[in-house]
Amino acid sequence: MTRVGAVTGKSTRDNIIDAARRLFAERGYTSTTIKDVAELAGYSPAMVMKMMGSKAELYKAAAPTLPSVADDPHFCEHESPGYRLVRNIVERRDGDESEPWVMMPLLIHEAPDRAAAQADARERYIRGIAGKIGDTSDDKLPTQMVVAVLLGLASGIRTVGILSADALDSEDLVSRYGAVVQSIIDGIEAP
Repeated sequence: MTRVGAVTGKSTRDNIIDAARRLFAERGYTSTTIKDVAELAGYSPAMVMKMMGSKAELYKAAAPTLPSVADDPHFCEHESPGYRLVRNIVERRDGDESEPWVMMPLLIHEAPDRAAAQADARERYIRGIAGKIGDTSDDKLPTQMVVAVLLGLASGIRTVGILSADALDSEDLVSRYGAVVQSIIDGIEAP
């Protein structure tokens, strides 16, 4: 394991969380130890425990979050939200960036309290996407469908390796898959 060490300008807590996020993603909850996180972050295990309280709290803090609309690098008036959501996933793949849509199911599976992790992820992702697509329905069924389709895309291209850039040009993938997502959004009934 390559030691990351403390990154200048970041707080001790942020350095610990960054190291934990990396290890949880690589190994899962069960196989990641406080000692490993401490070593990667460049601190003692005692410091990790002092800052985070427990392994479960560290895991909770390290879980990836859905980027907000304000963080959306592709927010533009001329692109419909279905295409924009797909473009974000495709461009993260093309840039070899971390993919929260792939991490979320893995982190839920490895969480010390799966039910709580599921509830938290559902609430955060459903709320975040509902706001992006304008879903004000009580059951948020259209949003749930969009989330399911985006989870499938992210897992397919990042985990399974289907729809690679060699097989399908990125813009073509955004155009085709974005149309699928947008069709769900377009089916949302006005309140």
